[in-house]
Amino acid sequence: MRWEDDGEEHGSETGGLLRWLITYADLITLLLAFFIILYALNRTQQVRFTLIAQALSREFNSQSIIGQSPGPSVIQGLSGTRTSGPSTELLQLSRLQTALQQAIDQAGLGRQVSITSSPVGVELSLNAHLLFAPGRAELSPQAVALLRSLGTVLTRVPNPIEVAGYTDSTPIHTARYPSNWQLSAMRAANVVYTLAQVPGMDPKRLFVTAWSKYHPVASNATAQGRQENRRVNIVILRTPVAQVVTASGG
Repeated sequence: MRWEDDGEEHGSETGGLLRWLITYADLITLLLAFFIILYALNRTQQVRFTLIAQALSREFNSQSIIGQSPGPSVIQGLSGTRTSGPSTELLQLSRLQTALQQAIDQAGLGRQVSITSSPVGVELSLNAHLLFAPGRAELSPQAVALLRSLGTVLTRVPNPIEVAGYTDSTPIHTARYPSNWQLSAMRAANVVYTLAQVPGMDPKRLFVTAWSKYHPVASNATAQGRQENRRVNIVILRTPVAQVVTASGG
């Protein structure tokens, strides 16, 4: 009888130990899953940055364009070929920048529209007062004419085009635009719509981004700074950058 009692006590201790181990194993599994999720979320941003860096590195480390024969141009009146390859694209975008600058100068807007190039692509920055009335997103007739002129030049290269809207920090709260987010988005959308109407422009090349007041280029403490911050940027993206942005939904 004593032997049977010992057996029951031993079985009870073993069962309690197993239940404790199962609970502990479940806890470790949940913690592991939690840290894996955190790592995956962080890794997504790292991978995106790495893809962009690697793509740009491959492009800029490719063979030099110096000494190559330009050949016929994709832009009327300029020399250069429209063949594939990183060197050719850099050459095409450089000539595109020149053609856009000429269009801006002919319109007498050299001081009000800036154009720059970077590893991302060629960027046109148009001050909002050239395009819209204060607090509005409807393009003026002069703005439509300007955008059509620029759009005609933009049709001569196949690169994707990002149109980004920005505002200053002055709050807006109207029935049509409850916040600067809506205002910046609608302004960019109206520019995209006008560019999409240009003959020869593929609308699939165009997409909109809205940044509201959160990426100023000048201080919002002065009237001049706020005017500079109210802008619409048109960015002609280089191919490797466009591939990463569109693939990641960015």
